[in-house]
Amino acid sequence: MSKNPTVKNGVVLLLGVALPFVGAASSGQTTGRSVPFTSAGITSLPGRDICDLQGEFPKQFGVYLDDKKEHSIEYMERDDVIAVFLLEKSLPPKYCGIVDSTLDLTSLRKGEEIPLFKCHVNSEGRTRWGHVVGLGGNRRGHKRFVSPRLAWRVNVTEKRFDEIKGEPVSCDASGYIVGNGWY
Repeated sequence: MSKNPTVKNGVVLLLGVALPFVGAASSGQTTGRSVPFTSAGITSLPGRDICDLQGEFPKQFGVYLDDKKEHSIEYMERDDVIAVFLLEKSLPPKYCGIVDSTLDLTSLRKGEEIPLFKCHVNSEGRTRWGHVVGLGGNRRGHKRFVSPRLAWRVNVTEKRFDEIKGEPVSCDASGYIVGNGWY
């Protein structure tokens, strides 16, 4: 062992800096966000935490699908990339959660279409928010009721979004309240 105090202090300093990173890596925790918010990054997310996405999201919204808060959907948009995610266990305060399925709307979106969460298949009557997701235009908030151009049923059991074809869907594009609810 060196009797030089500078070398000894340097080793202690190095161990003090390195050990926390080794602990985080061995426990499976990440120290930073690693998935870019691109179409390729979005498709790589199932099985990962949504908080692995890089950057901040000024446009986002989420709604729980059940009272136990076991499942939720979340919409995120940034830099002309737009996606909806089916999540498990997305709880406060960070609302992170494991991604079960993704719906990349980037190439599907036309003009100023937006994702709509207060939708239902007309023949089935109104459902709880988030169980049917539509993509449609509400003329920048000037149109409350919208027939979306595309729609998907959120399939929690199979962990996927099922496109709805051949059935009329209606959406209420009015504002949303915090939390999930019936409308």
